[in-house]
Amino acid sequence: MVSRPLVNRTSFKHCSSVNTSSSNDDVDEEKRLSEKFAVHRRLVPLVSQNEDVIFLNAASAPPSNLIVHEAITRYSAEALYEAYPYTKWRKTREEARRLIVRCINAEAPETIAFTRDTTEGLGGFIRFMPFQPGDNVVVIDTEHPNQVYGWLALRAAGLEVRQVPTIPDFEKTGQITAIDAETVRPYVDAHTRAIGISSISFDGGQLNDVASICAAFRPRGIHVLADVSQHVGIARLDVQALGVSAAAFSLHKGLNCPTGIGALYISPVAFAQLGDPTPPIVNMAAVRNMSEDLVVDGGKEVEMFPDARRFEHQNMSLVGVVAAKAFTRFYLEVLGPADVEAFLYYLTEVLRKECERLGIRVLGPRERSRRAPHICVLDLEPEGWGAYLRGLGGVRFTVNRLGIRVSFGFFNSVDDVKRFVRVLESRVAK
Repeated sequence: MVSRPLVNRTSFKHCSSVNTSSSNDDVDEEKRLSEKFAVHRRLVPLVSQNEDVIFLNAASAPPSNLIVHEAITRYSAEALYEAYPYTKWRKTREEARRLIVRCINAEAPETIAFTRDTTEGLGGFIRFMPFQPGDNVVVIDTEHPNQVYGWLALRAAGLEVRQVPTIPDFEKTGQITAIDAETVRPYVDAHTRAIGISSISFDGGQLNDVASICAAFRPRGIHVLADVSQHVGIARLDVQALGVSAAAFSLHKGLNCPTGIGALYISPVAFAQLGDPTPPIVNMAAVRNMSEDLVVDGGKEVEMFPDARRFEHQNMSLVGVVAAKAFTRFYLEVLGPADVEAFLYYLTEVLRKECERLGIRVLGPRERSRRAPHICVLDLEPEGWGAYLRGLGGVRFTVNRLGIRVSFGFFNSVDDVKRFVRVLESRVAK
């Protein structure tokens, strides 16, 4: 028998929506969301059973929850007591793949490859894309290093990496703006092969207009590689509507899985445009005509899958996909993507209003259409404020180049915001 932590005597199986009716009245809707997610907060013992912790760091990695704990416990029990659980786990893998398809509105399961993390997904596509010496790619100067370094590693082969400068404008105006087609247009020319962009910036929390970039440049044959790690499981996402060539993401952020599992989406149109290049690492899982006896005939033509599956490895993190199936289903069918997004916007708006009252500036766009639901970057001096918040306040957050980044998950509450504000008030008062 395997033990499981108790959560205020309430099993996660009973943590369904308190009230799913909608209301045109904002107050009623905020009340509905608060009541609904207060129930689901019980699934996260770190915050529901520990008043000393104010966890505001979901954009880095959220605390685990009982949905994932139950799935991993079951996996461990199967590994302990079943002679050959792999058939079951491979079936679970395909069920998880179909759920990920629903989560991002991909065309088909074949457009999704499970990867180790975002970096492997990004790097796979980057190395997969053919180019000629003198071609270029365009990225933002604040793009996540895992995408930028992937492109920079190809400079020795003749690829030019153009970084769109946004930091000087911020230093001049103090404003963080969302990226759109017009931002990158001056840096795109006839030799541009790809644009790399995050749908939501990990740095400033802006919601970039990836759809406008795709609409402007995909018809010209320029690929758009999106990092959607801060988007999946946090806000509604439709990769077909965005029009991206490919999207990579980890499952350990919005989808609350353990580290070591990610996914790569490649659109069928983009795959066809790329021709038939070879991925940087070829695993037998990528080969469609592999012999059942596992003997490779070197004289026989190798036929790889004509889709994202050629990026997949046979030995992937099966415990990761078990967790992915459990939590992604919970996200889609119980939490609800629209409700998660609305609740997170509500929490960040409450924090913004309180910060304005205290005279603390929140960086980044205010409009919902141009900012992340879950991230606020406070314009506070990192060294002094960071030590204070970690020490006296017991707050978990991220320090970055802009200030103090706080980020919310489904497990947070308005009370968390109020407790955090009281900590801010105590230092402001000094």
